[in-house]
Amino acid sequence: MKRTDHKFPAWPQFNEQSYMDIIEPLKSGKVNYWTGKKGKEFEEMFAAYSGAKMAVSCTSGTSAVHIAVAGLGIGPGDEVIVPSYTFIATSFAVLQAGAIPVFCDTATDHTMDPAKIEALISKRTKAIIVVHLYGIVCDMDAILSVAARHQLYVIEDSAQCLGGVYKGKKVGTVGHVGTFSFCQSKHFTTGGEGGMVITTDEEIGWSCRAFRDHGFDVKKRFDLLSLEEESDYVHNSVGYNYRMTEIQSIIGINELKRFETWNMPRRYRYAKMYDEALCGIQGIAALPLNTPERRNAYWEYPVILDLNCLDTDATGIIMELRELGIPVFKIQWPEAYKERVYREHNGFGSAKFPFESKEYTDAAAVDYTKVTCEVAASLRSKTLSLYLHPTWEEEDIQVCIDYFVTVLEKHYKP
Repeated sequence: MKRTDHKFPAWPQFNEQSYMDIIEPLKSGKVNYWTGKKGKEFEEMFAAYSGAKMAVSCTSGTSAVHIAVAGLGIGPGDEVIVPSYTFIATSFAVLQAGAIPVFCDTATDHTMDPAKIEALISKRTKAIIVVHLYGIVCDMDAILSVAARHQLYVIEDSAQCLGGVYKGKKVGTVGHVGTFSFCQSKHFTTGGEGGMVITTDEEIGWSCRAFRDHGFDVKKRFDLLSLEEESDYVHNSVGYNYRMTEIQSIIGINELKRFETWNMPRRYRYAKMYDEALCGIQGIAALPLNTPERRNAYWEYPVILDLNCLDTDATGIIMELRELGIPVFKIQWPEAYKERVYREHNGFGSAKFPFESKEYTDAAAVDYTKVTCEVAASLRSKTLSLYLHPTWEEEDIQVCIDYFVTVLEKHYKP
């Protein structure tokens, strides 16, 4: 098969309005969250879009999860259940809060398996973080049921699922707190990095807002510059500087304005093309879950191969497609507990905090060499992801389909 000379459009692409709008803060010098107005405007706009009571903008999807964990009062001595199958940022945010991540296996739909959670709950467990991986919405009722029985918080890491819907609710508003990423690769970016925390619980929202901004006195409700005029003492708790800039917020505003009119409709259309072309094809075991109850946001389009029908695995198919000029990606981080940071307890400083801290003494629970998430591990050799960027056109998707199907047929077992 000949290598394609097809040129795939780049991602990301920015709303042209942003090129004009970012000039104003550059000219005025009001580029900081507290001197400009666009940061608050972006938060209000995002909360309205999501159906949340409060939105707190921040520097990244990682800082968003850190804010959510800390905003719920979780810290040293606590445990948080997280999926093993996700980018390490999810579990790192737990460590950054001083708590311990406990890894849970996934179902074959790439999301946390509700049936595996209860066995991992201990007297130290304070929360469950679910990840709507690839844009696939988790089985939230089942997870919330477990959480309610044990009085646990549920955080939705929705970094890859902006626009996803569960039973009529936008993801991020189904649990207690939701987090989003605006990194370059995500549904849209606020200029390379950025994040958002949302909640329908106002008190949790104020706690998250305080942690985002040096722990300042949020009970005075909001304006840090005015508070500093009144008093030298305005910080009630430990916090970080995780503020987003005005320029990032302007980019976010303009991307959100066209999200439901340009971005998501194209993703849905391209996912439908993949569905119709690949459903029932020999060599494919499963396509991305999308149901009326769990509406997929299609960050990427993961495909599980049926290796019983093929003489190679996902790695072989990926390498061949790349050699032919087709953009494709591997499975995304199915076994985070195998990272050296966990196996060697490479925590903070010589104390290896929090793994070996005085606040945490359950050595067996942090022996990550004994952890195995079998389903997540089994998906490693079977999973590849196709792209469906909104900057693409239908012809770009069709080229991917044609080459993918041809390569699969080439590897059918006799």
